[in-house]
Amino acid sequence: MRKMAIGAAMGALAIAATEGSASAAQPVEFGQAAAPMDTALRSYAARTGRQLFYTSALVAGLTAPALAGRLDPDEALRRLLRGSPIMVVKARGKLVVLGQRAQAPQPTATKAATPRPPRRKATEAAAPTDGEQPEPAIIVTGSNIRGQVPTGPLLVLDRTEIDRSGYGTVAELVAALPQNFGGTATEDSLSTGSDRSFPNTGFGSGANLRGLGSDATLVLVNGRRMAGSGGKGDFTDLSSIPVGSIARIEILADGASAIYGSDAVGGVINMILKKDFEGAETRARFGSATSGSLRDYQFSQLAGTRWSTGHIMASYEYSKRAALPSADRRFTRSADLRPLGGDDFRNSYSIPATVLRFDPGLGTYVPGFAVPDGQDGTGLTPGSFTPGGNFNDLRTGTDILPRQSRHIGYVYAEQEASGALTLFAEGRYAHRSFFLRSPAYFGIFPVTGANPWFVSPTGAGVDLLGYSFLRELGPIRNQGSVETWSAAAGGTLELGRGWTIDAYVSRASERTHNRTSNYVNSAFLNEALGLVPDDPTTPFSTARDGFFNPYGSGASNSATLLGFIGQAATEELDRSRVDTVNAKADGDLFDLPGGTVRVAIGASIRWEHFERHGMNFTDTVTPVPLIPTDDSRRIDAGFIELSVPLVGADNAMPGIERLLLTAAVRHEDYQDFGTTTNPKLGLLWEPLSGLALRGSWGTSFRAPSSKEITDPLQAVTTQYVNAAGGRTSVLSLSGGNPNLKPEKAQAWTLGASWSPPASGFRVELNWFHTRFSDRIGRPAFENPTRVLRDPAFSSFVTLVDPINNPADLARLQALAATPGASISIAQPLDSLRAIVDGRYANSARTIVQGLDAQLSKTLPLAGGTAVLSVNGSWLMDFKTQVTSAAPAVERVGTVGNPSDLRARASLSWDRRGVGGTFTINHVGGYRDDLSLPRRSVGAWTTLDAQLRYAPERPGWPKGLSIALSITNLLATDPPFVNNAGGFGYDPANADPLGRVASLQLTKRW
Repeated sequence: MRKMAIGAAMGALAIAATEGSASAAQPVEFGQAAAPMDTALRSYAARTGRQLFYTSALVAGLTAPALAGRLDPDEALRRLLRGSPIMVVKARGKLVVLGQRAQAPQPTATKAATPRPPRRKATEAAAPTDGEQPEPAIIVTGSNIRGQVPTGPLLVLDRTEIDRSGYGTVAELVAALPQNFGGTATEDSLSTGSDRSFPNTGFGSGANLRGLGSDATLVLVNGRRMAGSGGKGDFTDLSSIPVGSIARIEILADGASAIYGSDAVGGVINMILKKDFEGAETRARFGSATSGSLRDYQFSQLAGTRWSTGHIMASYEYSKRAALPSADRRFTRSADLRPLGGDDFRNSYSIPATVLRFDPGLGTYVPGFAVPDGQDGTGLTPGSFTPGGNFNDLRTGTDILPRQSRHIGYVYAEQEASGALTLFAEGRYAHRSFFLRSPAYFGIFPVTGANPWFVSPTGAGVDLLGYSFLRELGPIRNQGSVETWSAAAGGTLELGRGWTIDAYVSRASERTHNRTSNYVNSAFLNEALGLVPDDPTTPFSTARDGFFNPYGSGASNSATLLGFIGQAATEELDRSRVDTVNAKADGDLFDLPGGTVRVAIGASIRWEHFERHGMNFTDTVTPVPLIPTDDSRRIDAGFIELSVPLVGADNAMPGIERLLLTAAVRHEDYQDFGTTTNPKLGLLWEPLSGLALRGSWGTSFRAPSSKEITDPLQAVTTQYVNAAGGRTSVLSLSGGNPNLKPEKAQAWTLGASWSPPASGFRVELNWFHTRFSDRIGRPAFENPTRVLRDPAFSSFVTLVDPINNPADLARLQALAATPGASISIAQPLDSLRAIVDGRYANSARTIVQGLDAQLSKTLPLAGGTAVLSVNGSWLMDFKTQVTSAAPAVERVGTVGNPSDLRARASLSWDRRGVGGTFTINHVGGYRDDLSLPRRSVGAWTTLDAQLRYAPERPGWPKGLSIALSITNLLATDPPFVNNAGGFGYDPANADPLGRVASLQLTKRW
């Protein structure tokens, strides 16, 4: 996946990196000519090392005077702002927030009250973006205490970085993070079948920090939980978040259950949406892959207004993207990967058909004879068949990415109710539809003399045919919609003496509808083949409509007959809902020599609801309802957090300019499985100015989803799995487990950052180590090729002998009678040799260890400002243990698992409205352990570029900006992977998009 360097403009959120007076800094040598205010302020920030927050609207059209000589940073800033309508709203440490200078009241004929400027309440960490008013109070993701310095690895993607990335969706932005892994809950991991862990029924796009799972990464919007997505409701779909309304994205790549509760194991991603905007902004974007038919369109409108005691803003975003057909990419257009250096993964379930024979040595069916192509199946004789088999290409007519369209609306309002109380309300609604073509239906069925077209190449009375319906029915259709909405209301009450109370109530809901159709109903096919007598309850009659002819080349059966057997469909409707009541107070406790001890304390009540309904119409004459899931639970939580400054400005000593201890704990009581308590400790040490060392330890957890706990035995199916000497027919079980426990994790981090004063330079290193145990999974389901051969899975396998043991046969018959059971006619009960339990269980463990690095440098260049930024993640260990009896296996740098190295480096330059960004993305090479012989997978390096122009002229050009972006500029294909699914790349570590060019126009009104 593409990688994103974060924090070029802001560093790793050095918003409150130092306490005390800003004027204590040493004088700095200045030598800059008169320039546009934005350019002058960027140069000032680079020279002083300060972080300046202001909106582009604030500085638009303004010119700063020349600045020369050795000046105190405060004096230098005063000179730059002298005579302008800009003032310092807040100065704290290296953080300086700029805002609009209050205007003096104009004389009037009658006395009137001077309007008071809108009051900005302390509701979040606020890095001002275009059109937003600066907010003086700071709350950082990973803490409940305002102004708290982060002691964990925190990355910030601000509005500038978002616009310069060239990406059009939130999912692309998150996928670009080196700390993110694309192996689960993504569109192409679902369409290729490479994601075996998540029922991503709505083709959503999730986040997966550290590769620990999309269900182990907590995604927040404005600090609040979203409703769960998919067939388990256990991950967050980023598709419902409007990219044009994002102010910034904060990424805490560390466990944080002590602050947020469940799911914050790999980390937390907080999407901060714009809240305070005046005027209007229109965006239009058109993008296109330069090879193939992929196109995308996006339009958004943002508008807002302010008054003396409040503000309101609203936005609407529409986007549409065409599908990416498999045929558009050489590495996905055919399952025959030999031209790319791989193997031929076409199968023998084909059109024309293949007559199969049983190979006792392999224990399975193999190609015996090929039905000849180019004939209608009516004049065949035993001598017409040729030894061997035909081939079915699974990729024909399919899509890698689905067609998607989205509508998203968002509104936020805030009103000062009194001098101390501010109220807010917000709402968000999103509707997304999707359509994808997946491989045409294929399978095995017997043909007997009851079918008038039957002819056997061996003279047998019955033959098994491998058959594909590609030419007759075409690809299977997957289509549906996802509807998401959320609403929240609450307020902030300032009590004085540094204390503030925040409280809110919220509801978030998501509804996913998925329908899979255009494939074969086996009950109707059996009737059309003559395997069972005509069923009077169906509208079909072989005497009137004819028998199905499986010996033709795709044109031998009538539309009526195909319409009858092709009625198969499944539908699933998933609904999830989260209701929350949350209250928190934070403020000062008492003073120590090093500063003020501060605390946050609070409680929350959360109700979670998940339901699943649907129907299955694949092997019965009428649709059969799915066994429903409908479950609710309540979670009560209490939390406390402390910030203890042991050493500060007043008691600093050589080697210890600052020493800060943080501690947090959260206790949660779940209605279904019990309680869990999670602590976290952090330490920040600044031995000298500009150098900060920090560390943290904490525990986190992921609660089992309602579906994982409450689902009854949902599926009983027959299938073939690999065994010693060949393949064996087994009965496979799936469903929930009421005895599940929470997944538990311990995480350690150590970090260091160096930002020399007045250098414009910052470098940061973070070591992380996470031990994630009691992981919930379906080991037998996720490892079908090993379940009968590896003793580590023995606890999930029961061997049976139904021919010689009546008890085994009775047990199989009882399971086969389970509602919803699907027993293949080709696999009768007496042929089964094992029961494989694929239900959910606490069985796995993962150990992750690695090193993150970020670097940024801001400097004047050629009359403008240049910013170099680098973000990289080196994964040293990704060890997995699938069951307690299995050994821990190192998976880092293997196909389907995280690569050991991901990085993104960018260089941006801006001068007087003209700018450009050049970016290098890199995924390190790895190995393919699934291919025999084992193969090496090359590194993947791509280039992105953007050119932009924002006229600095009055009149209609004012507020206009144009950006031309090209991702994967050189159209570099992903490195080849010999994937048995018939596609030649690894969806976990690459994407199939190719070169994509986009043009975005933005106009501020």
